[in-house]
Amino acid sequence: MRRTWVLVLALAIVGAAGAFAQAFTVSYLDGTVELQTAKGWSAVSIGDQVAADATVRISQQGSLELSRAKTKITLLKDGVFSIASLAKASSSAGAGVGGSISQKLQTLVTEKPKASTAGGVRGAEQGSANVTWVDEGDETRSQAQSLIDAKKYQDAAAMLSDAIKNAGPDTDTSELGYLLGVAYYGAGQTAKAYRALGQVNADPGTTWYARYVILRAQVLVDTQNYNDALTLLGPFTTNYPTGEATQVAWLLSGISQRALGNAAAAKTDFDTGYQLDPSTDTARLIDQQRHL
Repeated sequence: MRRTWVLVLALAIVGAAGAFAQAFTVSYLDGTVELQTAKGWSAVSIGDQVAADATVRISQQGSLELSRAKTKITLLKDGVFSIASLAKASSSAGAGVGGSISQKLQTLVTEKPKASTAGGVRGAEQGSANVTWVDEGDETRSQAQSLIDAKKYQDAAAMLSDAIKNAGPDTDTSELGYLLGVAYYGAGQTAKAYRALGQVNADPGTTWYARYVILRAQVLVDTQNYNDALTLLGPFTTNYPTGEATQVAWLLSGISQRALGNAAAAKTDFDTGYQLDPSTDTARLIDQQRHL
């Protein structure tokens, strides 16, 4: 009998150790985040361990980021969530295209929009869609971009955060806010990137408008907010029907439709994006997605 209890105890210890090894670590949160326990809901803090089969609750416009080895779960909205379900879905979220898109983000430009759109009127007034509203000689923007190019994302984020915080009341910090989102995303801080991009008032007449839309959509796809991504991408592909940025938009739209179970719509989006220009790197990414 004693041997039986020893064996049971040993198995229990091994099982507990295995569960702990599979736990996620809280790497970021804001708002109110709680973990369901046998006694109710318990507050969660950065650095806490969250079991793989746990249930969490987010409120007060909060967000949560959990990390485990190469798996990351980011929650951007209030609600009650099963970690196990999210971990399973995260394995296919974005289908691994986020890194490829972020690498080419700075090469994307805002193409000339349809003349019938509000953005088209603005572009026509300026004589070109490639209008720069932020001073090109702006030292902060240039230094931050250099840091981002060198993949020194944390340094760029710190510089940009200070610049935005200390900007005068008449200073347009929109592009700095977009770059802050780029820096956070590059650093793997998806929730912070989402918050930063949400504060940006992006003018369709700027050269970086397309990059802003694509990055924000990519963040939404990464975090499985597919309907929100489609809401953002739909008007963009309508108003800007050409260019590689639009190809990327169709790629993200197709991934979102597929994740929502809309196979026919996903195929249409992938095909539309691919046909814009089959010779681009983005077209090759789309073709890979079409054959998954």
